[in-house]
Amino acid sequence: MKKQTHIESHFVQGNGIDQNGNIPALFPLRPNQTEIIFSDETDNHNKTLIQITSIGVGAFPPFPLQVFIFTEDSFIPIIEEVQGSEFFNEGNTRAFQVENFRFLAIRFNDEVGQREAAAEVFIQKTFCIDCG
Repeated sequence: MKKQTHIESHFVQGNGIDQNGNIPALFPLRPNQTEIIFSDETDNHNKTLIQITSIGVGAFPPFPLQVFIFTEDSFIPIIEEVQGSEFFNEGNTRAFQVENFRFLAIRFNDEVGQREAAAEVFIQKTFCIDCG
């Protein structure tokens, strides 16, 4: 008997009235701590689109964010930066596409230790069940 294969996409996304499509979810970040935003505990092969935007919070502009993307294929994470901005509410956005995604972590470094930051994150993970 031939195995049935199944391809599906799951999303980590926000929602809003009269909004559809790529709607990011907001994640507050604590200063100087690496926050795990999403973890995939399955063994299914996947291709994943990750979009991250640095967001200003309160009186603070968008700060640079350090991004850690772990895949099944490497013990060494992909480490990138999402740039901040001197303009309030005009954070920069980066998008990444990876294969065999495992988890996403984000860090906001703050030498003062009392500033606030956030990230908007959209993840689309397309995976295959019982694919060879």
